[in-house]
Amino acid sequence: MKTKLIFLTFWLFLSIVKIQAQCTPTITSPRLGTMFQNSVVFCNTETETLSTTQAYGSYQWYRQQWNWQSPNPNPWVPVSGATSQTLTINGNDDMLYNFKVEVTDGDCTAESPAILADGYAYGLPFMMVDLTPGTYEEVQPGEYNVCQGATVQLNNGFPAVYGNHTWFKCLPGNNPPSPTDPCIIAGAMGDSYVASASGEYGFYACTEYCPSQCEMLSDIAFIKLNFGNFGFCTLGTGETKPKENVLTLYPNPTTQFLYIGKESDKAYSSVSVIDMSGKLVLQRNNHQYNVAIDVSTLVPGTYMIVSKTLDGKVYKNKFIKK
Repeated sequence: MKTKLIFLTFWLFLSIVKIQAQCTPTITSPRLGTMFQNSVVFCNTETETLSTTQAYGSYQWYRQQWNWQSPNPNPWVPVSGATSQTLTINGNDDMLYNFKVEVTDGDCTAESPAILADGYAYGLPFMMVDLTPGTYEEVQPGEYNVCQGATVQLNNGFPAVYGNHTWFKCLPGNNPPSPTDPCIIAGAMGDSYVASASGEYGFYACTEYCPSQCEMLSDIAFIKLNFGNFGFCTLGTGETKPKENVLTLYPNPTTQFLYIGKESDKAYSSVSVIDMSGKLVLQRNNHQYNVAIDVSTLVPGTYMIVSKTLDGKVYKNKFIKK
């Protein structure tokens, strides 16, 4: 009798362990995590199959539109007809959506952790511009006078995503550009370029992950640099005239997404958006320099954006919400 009781207890223990194991669904796919953690990155023309690592009795897949806020305010919506172990998503319809699956197996019901179909980096190539304080003045958004002898560092905001680049010193005549376009800077194929001569700079680049998928920087995002011996360059003592701390914003004006910052700062402890009446209308903490800020809910107008780096530097900029 004692032996039977021990066996029964052991069997019940195994049953509980089995049920618990069945209640921990996990999503997998061939490219999950290959570029970004918990994200599937695939080309716009491709499909990708999501699946659970174990089989269950029933399935219901859900998707949720991506949002920069945490927690995400968008609802989870059941995917119509998605009731099998696998779900096929595609680069046209499913980019920037989170996915999860709810499973049942006997008395067990559970949801998987969410994953992201991440193609956002492909949609908006952008350029980060590092100007040395005191060596430039802003003429208008996207145009700067720069002291002769100074340099301006231009960087692709998504260096991990894009491979070969074509850098330009003026606006190219076609998109994609002709290999003989006179605006092409010969030999400039990296994800950064150091400008030291007057011109209008931008780039065309192909994603490293999808070599046939290429993007041209928007012409309004090209930056115009005028190098010369301007009055602000020296004070007569050889010292550089100080300049108000400002950061490059892109795009400006904007309707939805705004990028701020520079790679050398890496991150900002706080980013505050203030309207012209002095009211704080949006704030982000621990903001990474290459992450978009969604300003689509702001009323069209001019705003001040104040950014504080981790080491205490403060930058002040204005941008226009269209």
